[in-house]
Amino acid sequence: MRLGEVTKHPKGFRIAGIYQVARFEVKTAKNGKAYGDCVVSDPSFEIPAKYWDIPAESVALFQQNSILGLEATLDYFKESPQLTIDRVYVPSPQEIDQSLQSLGLMAPRDIGGMYRQLEDIIAGVRHNRLRQMLVWIFSTNTSFAEQFKRHPGAVRNHHAYIGGLLQHTLEVAEAALDQCARNDRINKDLLLAAALVHDIGKVREIAVDALGLPVGFTKEGKLLRHISLGMELVGQACREAQVEEEVDVILKHCILSHHGQAEWGSPVAPMLLEAELLHYLDNLSAKTEQFVREQERLEPGDFTKSYVLRREVYRTSFVGD
Repeated sequence: MRLGEVTKHPKGFRIAGIYQVARFEVKTAKNGKAYGDCVVSDPSFEIPAKYWDIPAESVALFQQNSILGLEATLDYFKESPQLTIDRVYVPSPQEIDQSLQSLGLMAPRDIGGMYRQLEDIIAGVRHNRLRQMLVWIFSTNTSFAEQFKRHPGAVRNHHAYIGGLLQHTLEVAEAALDQCARNDRINKDLLLAAALVHDIGKVREIAVDALGLPVGFTKEGKLLRHISLGMELVGQACREAQVEEEVDVILKHCILSHHGQAEWGSPVAPMLLEAELLHYLDNLSAKTEQFVREQERLEPGDFTKSYVLRREVYRTSFVGD
């Protein structure tokens, strides 16, 4: 359960789930017994919590782990909610992922399956050095690859969840494949490579917490942003694979121009077909995700004002066959 929903319930309500421990301290109660004083949180809310008569083994769990499974009872102190913890445990990675997915904080598509699809797309790139460049980024550079698999695609708004960057990248690449199947005048290898690398700078731009959720921007992210950081990573990969200078420059142009215009963050407009297509496919993935997020908050037949989309959004009650 999201902590933000807990306050809808009365005193005595029981909760169980996996949460982040934002702060923990051992204190002494009036009866002379030790208790744990902490704050537990998830992206929706944070609540102070007490663990009365805390066992020594539980103290060790709090001190060694920032993510714990909790069983607790809701209480109110001066009309503010707080939790009384009854039990803590260390969840498995699988339990953490299942909890995050149920809360909508992880990509709805399987991360391992998506990455295999990405590798299949890379294997289909015919240009040898361009394919080697992609292999270097997404396979050989194992540290980057592991980060990329689970990195969020944004700090907030579209794809701002674990695995969001991978899902967004795959959506753009899959749409690129569809366009190439419809029009053989498109340079397929170039468009696919650009689709796969256009947002790789976000791995260095977006800061994440212990769960892997976005919390803001890194220092270099604030100073340089993902377009600049992505061009740097692509330049390094092109040197490793000895990619031709013309291809190196064109790929960097695709990254530089993929937002489409200066007011959206691109200092140059797309100057070739593949760069133009990348811009629209990137925007298609982002807008689709944002509409889904806005509509999920609505009941059928309702409207909401979307700050991100700068318009009202409606959820239809119509259900097709």
